[in-house]
Amino acid sequence: MAAECLPLGIAVVMHLYPLCATRCVPLPWWSPAYLRRALLLRAIDQHSLILANAGSERAAGAHSSVTLRRTAGGVLLNGGFDYMSLAHVADIVLFSAPLEGSPNTMFCAADLGDDSVHIGPSKFGGSMKLSDTCSVSFDNHRVPTHRCIEIPDYGALNCMAQYQRSWFHLLLGEAYLSRMEALRQQWELPRTAELIASLNELEFLKRYSLCLINEASSPSAVESLSRVTAAMKLRISWLAQATAVAVRGRDETAANELGFIGRQPTSDERILRSIGAAA
Repeated sequence: MAAECLPLGIAVVMHLYPLCATRCVPLPWWSPAYLRRALLLRAIDQHSLILANAGSERAAGAHSSVTLRRTAGGVLLNGGFDYMSLAHVADIVLFSAPLEGSPNTMFCAADLGDDSVHIGPSKFGGSMKLSDTCSVSFDNHRVPTHRCIEIPDYGALNCMAQYQRSWFHLLLGEAYLSRMEALRQQWELPRTAELIASLNELEFLKRYSLCLINEASSPSAVESLSRVTAAMKLRISWLAQATAVAVRGRDETAANELGFIGRQPTSDERILRSIGAAA
């Protein structure tokens, strides 16, 4: 899909990466989190539900104030997020937010089909509107207990975020690589030695990442996974920028679409800072 239409491919990625992360994250089988995850996945599979994710880091813009307050049988959600893809089609949104009156954070899966959910205008114009990225706000929106997991410390929350982001980098990278290959064939762009070497490196990094995903049962393993997928994302972003330069003037829309990866989480600027390089 991404080879033919990158914005639609990105939209599909926005469903797949939280689904993959939720399905594959290692959890103790006797824990409440394991049972609640199983119930959520059963509902998704039985009813073909679409997932979204909210509250991600971005190069520009941050999520608004979001609070959770305990109530009978769950929590009440108030506030909003500036960015949520699949805003008008998603059935469930995953997010984390601070729990009022507690130092802990709550990870939630909230249903979106309710009058207490309000969706704002599209964040992007042109063809990128197809990703359906909008702001979303909640007004006393109830999330039941079986859709909540309390996270006791920052380390655990950061580990979850890194694991989820790694899935995003892997799937997003595949979407952009597919689109770039289609454009190279369409416009008969040269396959330089540098390009072939970069693609070869990416293939080995992808295989290593998939091995790390299978071993992601400790914070150190998730940290390694996060570093590798971030390196992949940065390399693919640079390839996308080079491809955009090559096709600009022939296909302005395609060139502009390729430029979005540099700002998508984790932004190129942030990855460069993390390795001690100037953006």
